[in-house]
Amino acid sequence: MKTLLVIEDDDVLRENISLILESEGYNVTKCNNGEEGIKEIETKKFDLILCDIMMPQMDGYDVLKSIKYLKTPPAFIFLTAKTERQDWRKGMELGADDFITKPFTREEVLNAINIQLSKRETVLKKFNMEKEMLSLLKNKMKDEDKLNSDLKYEGNLFLSDSNKSDFIKISNILYLSAAKDYTKIFTKDKKTFIVRKPMKVWESKLPKEHFLRIHRSTIINTEYIDKVERWFNYSHKLYLKDVKDFFIISQRYSRKFKKQITKM
Repeated sequence: MKTLLVIEDDDVLRENISLILESEGYNVTKCNNGEEGIKEIETKKFDLILCDIMMPQMDGYDVLKSIKYLKTPPAFIFLTAKTERQDWRKGMELGADDFITKPFTREEVLNAINIQLSKRETVLKKFNMEKEMLSLLKNKMKDEDKLNSDLKYEGNLFLSDSNKSDFIKISNILYLSAAKDYTKIFTKDKKTFIVRKPMKVWESKLPKEHFLRIHRSTIINTEYIDKVERWFNYSHKLYLKDVKDFFIISQRYSRKFKKQITKM
């Protein structure tokens, strides 16, 4: 059931509007001035507000200004006898959703309300969807931090860059290539991710019995080694399965590589 607030200083008009809305199944709260309306807004949640403009002490414009602090403000429709263009413009600039000019028919007020409630429903759905997506992203980021602190070869890792986000099996990573503060990750199923994380972090987090740094810019998955060939100056060429190009095992890392392979 939708909850509506009617703020109108004319007793007869306020009661008539309330009867119309209640007959349509709306839950209606009535106030005869702006100050009472603000008190209701501070304690209750409304889907829509119908508010007169010309009222003593606090007018409709002041009421509209006061709801802007709300996280999800209700739809707002002015009830007004004023028809001057400047008054309509002021209301729209303040954020009013619609105007109903007195006198009005039952159909006019109900149509205006239905249109604004429908629009608000669409906005709320979008807001909730974005909120849910943000929550999922935060949870995935937490999962990523958790996984990165204790990576297992048969475990999963959440990766995200500007183009895509996905969970991948760590065992499916073929190799990692450095690009300054970023790392490009290549997987067995032809996926690539560019992640803002330096190589030294990956070297410390990836399971050392399966991943080996063979160059200052390269870490490989030793499970996918196809063959290794001698090259010049005590360096080596290394070929990985499913990878066309070869890799260079630098002289600096050759000794470490030999020890790792011997243990395999």
